[in-house]
Amino acid sequence: MAVYTESKTYQTKAHMGMIDITADFRAAVADACRECGMTSGIVTGFTTGGVAGLTTLEYEPGVVTHDLKAAMDVFSPYQDETGRVIHYKHHDTWHDDNGSSHIKAALLSPFITVPFVDGELTLGPWQNLTLVECDTRDRVRDVVYQVMGE
Repeated sequence: MAVYTESKTYQTKAHMGMIDITADFRAAVADACRECGMTSGIVTGFTTGGVAGLTTLEYEPGVVTHDLKAAMDVFSPYQDETGRVIHYKHHDTWHDDNGSSHIKAALLSPFITVPFVDGELTLGPWQNLTLVECDTRDRVRDVVYQVMGE
């Protein structure tokens, strides 16, 4: 079994900013197929850092600009009704304001694995691979793509 690894850096936007990285998953698979002779296997994307995640979703404006953030804020709100930052015990340790970000990231996942067959990802027609920034400020994030197959 061959293994191929590459990474890419992204500029993310705070508070559930999302980037469609489906094309980068496809590029990693294409690179692995070309360089290692793979045709089928799996590709895993892994985002480094504790407050970002990867998921699949239909990358359309309602979900990207509102719906997912609103749903995550139900479980882990950043501010109360008056606009004050909600206190999390995490803030006591690090003296920051991103306790809610850690909860959101934990509800997502830092990685996602997708099979590929004949050099093509096995995604559904409305399924996009998405990097989600959960932190309270813009960040620079790396995603490591590792392709394994034969």
